[in-house]
Parts: sequence; C-alpha cells; structure tokens
Amino acid sequence: MVIFCIPCLILVAYFGIASIFIPRYRTYIKEGWRCFIDKIKGKKCSVSFDNRMRLALSMWFTERNMPSVGRFFHNKRNFEISLIVVGVVSTIVSIYLFVLLINYLFYPPCVDDVCAIG
Repeated sequence: MVIFCIPCLILVAYFGIASIFIPRYRTYIKEGWRCFIDKIKGKKCSVSFDNRMRLALSMWFTERNMPSVGRFFHNKRNFEISLIVVGVVSTIVSIYLFVLLINYLFYPPCVDDVCAIG
C-alpha cells in the first residue's frame, strides 16, 4: 500500500499554479488534495486522481499524433517517475530563484546611483 503519494502532491502543486490562470483546473486541486490525504492516512485513494490524470495525459498525447509518448505515460511507473523528476527539478529551480531573490534584496546591484551592471 502506498503511504506517501509524491505524484499526487506534485499534481496538486501544478494545478494550484495553473488554476491561477485557468479557472477550470480549480476542481482538480480539491480532488488531488483529497487523494493525497487519503494516501497519507494509508487508505486507498477513493478518487484515484493520479490514475485519472495519467490516463488523461496519455490520451492527450495520443490525440495529438504522439502515440509513443502516450504509451510511455500510460505506464504507471513511468508516469510516477516522470512526476517525481519534474517535482525535484522544480524544487531545485525554486530554491535557486529564492536564493537569487534574497541576494538581490540584501545586496542590490545599484547603490548610491552607481551600478555594477554594465
């Protein structure tokens, strides 16, 4: 039994960001969060959110004449590994951008009308 569902959490984060710009994704956040909490509790996911998103993604690629990519994401293991890789890369990029922001705020490039840039 899956105790911790990283793919569900990554999908919730993705749809959380996407729902800012596209309102129809807001319903997916609720379903994904419910699935994540169920898997943390040790229960089987009642919504099966990750499976539904996996099938929707594979169908999306298949409908756009990319059947090999659709078959790749149809495999549950490949889908989960891909989501974990995307989550790790997104986390690393976010941490790096946060460090750059902190450096910019504490050590601004322009001090007293003298710019170090240029």
